[in-house]
Amino acid sequence: MNAGSIRGWFGQQIAGAQATVSAQGWPRRAITVFYLLGPFFMLIERSPADAWLSLCGLAFIGRSIYRKDWGWTRHFWVRAVFVFWLWCLISAALSTLPGYSLGEAAVWIRFPLFAFASAFWLGRDPRILMLMLISMGAGMLIMSGILFAEFTIIGQRGGRLSWPYGDLTPGNYLAKAGLPLFCVLVALAVSARTKIAGLAALVSLITIIASVLTGERINFILRAMAGMLAGLVHKPIWSRYALLVSVEVVAVFGVFLLKPAIGNRFVTTFIEQLPVHEASPYKRVWNGAIDAFYTSPVIGIGPDNYRLLCPTISADNPDVACHTHPHNYYLQILGETGLIGLVLATVMIASIIWTCFKANLARRGDVLAATCFVVPFGFFFPIQSTADFFGQWNNTFMWSSIAFALAVAHQARQK
Repeated sequence: MNAGSIRGWFGQQIAGAQATVSAQGWPRRAITVFYLLGPFFMLIERSPADAWLSLCGLAFIGRSIYRKDWGWTRHFWVRAVFVFWLWCLISAALSTLPGYSLGEAAVWIRFPLFAFASAFWLGRDPRILMLMLISMGAGMLIMSGILFAEFTIIGQRGGRLSWPYGDLTPGNYLAKAGLPLFCVLVALAVSARTKIAGLAALVSLITIIASVLTGERINFILRAMAGMLAGLVHKPIWSRYALLVSVEVVAVFGVFLLKPAIGNRFVTTFIEQLPVHEASPYKRVWNGAIDAFYTSPVIGIGPDNYRLLCPTISADNPDVACHTHPHNYYLQILGETGLIGLVLATVMIASIIWTCFKANLARRGDVLAATCFVVPFGFFFPIQSTADFFGQWNNTFMWSSIAFALAVAHQARQK
């Protein structure tokens, strides 16, 4: 595929999606266009991004009520989500701060609702999903350009970048909102036998360097590991796989050599802070979740109550550093919703990963179907530091990608 063919392919995808959208009635056409603008809303700020995601989910529920169409609830992963959510409401109601916790638990469902909307409505047409991939690509390149500009103009502050949000989260966009496309790019780079492989490798290389520059170590590791796994599961050409990994490793270490402070943050400081000793900042934060679990081992202290109750619960424990959340999904769920909540959450997460993995088993020759399971598997890999499980910003990024992966999985199942 030469440059002209690549342009022709993009033109075909856009023309096909335009034909699909034009054939829809105006309400559906409007919501489809709104859906496809998601990656750009997420570039603005958390409130516009949250509004985009929430409105798509609410529109889907409204459609289901109007059409009396609830067939989508027969899927096990959907039911697992609702059962876990119901337990979160119960845990919140029985907590010492029910007002706050109930509010946080109740509105959390908007994130899975978006996944339902994508899998069973907005993302059912493969041409729409292809256009969403193009939107993701545009968003990733725009974000990378913004980060390169910040690094060049004002440089890092405290080893981190903050544009365009004004806080230290831009790497979240690349690592989470753009993860489905990044997995596809790496898979194509090591498997395609045409010039499209070169384009895919170039874009993945640009964005992985941008991830390094953000200074967000966990988000960089998530992208790097997910990309390498995606490359393995879709007909890799092993020589090309080794070459791509080598080029990206050389590029990353080149950044470390040019900017020793970045290398120190990603290597020396990271190793020193691993949770293998009591002085580790990660271990100290995780200890707070363990204290919360001991406080209420069965029902938990209530969703998102950790940020308010940790100073009281762990007041006598010098080995605890109280943050707004324990920085690990499973420990947070254990502390805030108890053993029952952890079991239900594990079932929910496993069902989502399995739904996506079945697409890999059924259609490994399709790069989207082959790599879609990497997205939820990477997000919910248990041994890692994570953001707030019930938080707005993290969930907007994360569930936008999970929703795309589930839409791909259900399309593969239909085929």
